[in-house]
Amino acid sequence: MSRCAVVAAVLAALPAACGSGGAGDASADAQPPADQQIAPAADWVLAVQPDAPPAGALPATLLGHYDLSGALYNYAGNTTLIDRMKAIGFAEWRVGLGRWEMTTRLLPTLADGHATSCATQLAALPAQAQAPAGATDDSLITDRDWFTDNGQPVTPTDLASDARYKLDYVRGVLDTAAAFGATPFVDIDHMPRALGVSRTFVRAGMPAGVADPCLATWTNHVSNTRPADPNVFATAVVGAVRRIVEGSPGAAPRDARYWEIWNEPELGYAWDPSFEQPPGSLDAYFATAVTALTQLAAYRAGSANPHVTGLRFGLGSFAYATTAVTALHALDTNPLPDGTFAPIDFVSFHAYSNDPQVIVDAIQQVVTARAGSTHYRGIELALSEWGPDLTNAPAPTTMDTPLLVATVLARGAALGLEHAHHSLFYAFVPGLPYAAVAADGSPLPLYHAYELLHDLIGTGADRLAIAGAPDGALDGGTGAVVASHAAGGPVRVLVVNRGTAARTARVDAGGATATPSRVDVFDDPAAPPHPIAPSAVVSVPAHAIVLITL
Repeated sequence: MSRCAVVAAVLAALPAACGSGGAGDASADAQPPADQQIAPAADWVLAVQPDAPPAGALPATLLGHYDLSGALYNYAGNTTLIDRMKAIGFAEWRVGLGRWEMTTRLLPTLADGHATSCATQLAALPAQAQAPAGATDDSLITDRDWFTDNGQPVTPTDLASDARYKLDYVRGVLDTAAAFGATPFVDIDHMPRALGVSRTFVRAGMPAGVADPCLATWTNHVSNTRPADPNVFATAVVGAVRRIVEGSPGAAPRDARYWEIWNEPELGYAWDPSFEQPPGSLDAYFATAVTALTQLAAYRAGSANPHVTGLRFGLGSFAYATTAVTALHALDTNPLPDGTFAPIDFVSFHAYSNDPQVIVDAIQQVVTARAGSTHYRGIELALSEWGPDLTNAPAPTTMDTPLLVATVLARGAALGLEHAHHSLFYAFVPGLPYAAVAADGSPLPLYHAYELLHDLIGTGADRLAIAGAPDGALDGGTGAVVASHAAGGPVRVLVVNRGTAARTARVDAGGATATPSRVDVFDDPAAPPHPIAPSAVVSVPAHAIVLITL
């Protein structure tokens, strides 16, 4: 006999003095108090306390993306794409100050001393991926450098001159982000020729990080090198940031709060190791980054402009979480010559895998390093590039990538991650396997995962502790969960089931089992999420994402 049957039998046997059970006797329909009711069974019992202090924040910046800066492909003119991304709460866009993006402005031959043809690679790409007719490495870098070159050493007078800063490209990038309603997260990732240690273009067999030099004209032995003088570079960086956020003659101020120093310096395609001192180390990178961060912090401290005082500066964007961990430890234990420590507001890193646990483990490593530091416990963490394995991504028509993304964001939020920029959001080249929006503007399955995530987070919400899953993991990580509560709004619980068997879930709110007001299920990659009839026990299909609204 079940527990429910036992309780029913006991109630039926109560003496008549407790109520005759006749017509008009209210005690016949009486139920035991809520704390004595038998809660329905469920595989996953998720207990939250909506009135308790939140366990943390669910910032909208978890709904960020990394993509082409968009200026070269006229994303700002793609109204369908803009509308699609706004609808899923596109909050933050990681863009570049001047880096040559992959598959943009590609040249027909390599600068390898043999003019090796790139015709085969270019034939597979749309015409807009190619450089203008007659373009060369020299003309492209002249068009793209954010600090102009006159062939002479850069002087303090040059650094103070508005005329030496060429910021049209990055302003166009920021305007594109604004058109999408996204806040930019800017990567300072392109070395102007006037500031770099090398002036000779070489695009041949590249160091680790790029398999084909035909697809990255900015990996040219000039744009991806260390500066000739870190102090001069740092002063130029401050000059560029100041002119962008405060404006300059003929150019209005732009909203750009977050600035990071470089992209994947561990990989030779982005930071040429042959110019390191000693070669192959990252000593020059860290000297460059710390010098720039120190000057940027001084600029911020010396300003009363609210657009400046709110700026945030960090380093990365490391290809590996392990580099971020090592960097935090080194900077935390090695003071600068004046006895202070490198001023860092955030650290950024990347993680790619078809296994969400691998990405969660990467986040955990950096979270642990932050918590164990003395001087950097209050910094923010940015998973500034992430997603499925870029060389072996799942087919975009399956549930694999939506499940990956929902799992990582649910688990990452529980760990305290503040920023996440998934790669990529638009299939600007048809067939890209990891996009949210197809080349024709139609939503791909990943898009629908972000629909539910946006419903969960909105423009920002509190994260509620979940007694049944404090780290966001269910079934040893096969499942995942995160709960939100925005001011004046309902409690929402996002549940992910990557397993091959269906599960049931029950939400207990404030000590009592709750019946949802709405339940949305996404389990068919060929269709958007659909509502099901709410009940106290929610069925969570295999390979599904479910949003429960109380």
